[in-house]
Amino acid sequence: MRKSSLIIAIVILLGASIPVMAQDEERDLLEVCVYGGYGFPSGGASDFGDSLGAKAGLLLGGDLGYFLRYNMVIGFNFTYTQFGIDATGEVGDRSHRLYNPNLYLKYYFMGESDLEPYLKAHVGIENAKFTTLLSDPAKYRATSYDPSLAFGFGGGLFYYTADYSGIFIEANYHYANTDGAKKEYLDQTLEFEDNIAVFDIHAGIRFLIGSGE
Repeated sequence: MRKSSLIIAIVILLGASIPVMAQDEERDLLEVCVYGGYGFPSGGASDFGDSLGAKAGLLLGGDLGYFLRYNMVIGFNFTYTQFGIDATGEVGDRSHRLYNPNLYLKYYFMGESDLEPYLKAHVGIENAKFTTLLSDPAKYRATSYDPSLAFGFGGGLFYYTADYSGIFIEANYHYANTDGAKKEYLDQTLEFEDNIAVFDIHAGIRFLIGSGE
């Protein structure tokens, strides 16, 4: 069921780009973005395991996109988020982590200004590695749960600081269908019992590469 949902979501995202791919017009070819910021968890992340809730943490990521037309980009991105744990004592310096590869579609609103707002949607796979309390033997362990469907939307502002580069700030809402994701560990079956939601805000640098028709 999870794989079928992921395939459908990817087909929808790619299908949205088909009508513009055949257009012949001058455009930049690629965008490369690198960024960092913070993720703010909710849902199953904020109260994981009843006593191991995630706290706001560092987010790092990058985008590599291809211009379908002068103001529309489709591409691949990857984000890594590391949350602190809202608990004391035995968990020590452990953390919760999300590894998230996505396809994204971005639409820029271009005008005469060097400032360009944009909208962005993404769909991909959530790989959650959460610190989990095992029952036998009783101990905390970083556990990689089964991959789950993830998707989200957001927007940002890009500002040109040179002809082919600039800085941007972006905010996104990200949701992952992690409810029911499992992990077999020795003779135990561990289960993630809720979905994850994350609001993130980050800033970075964007580079444009090449141009053509």
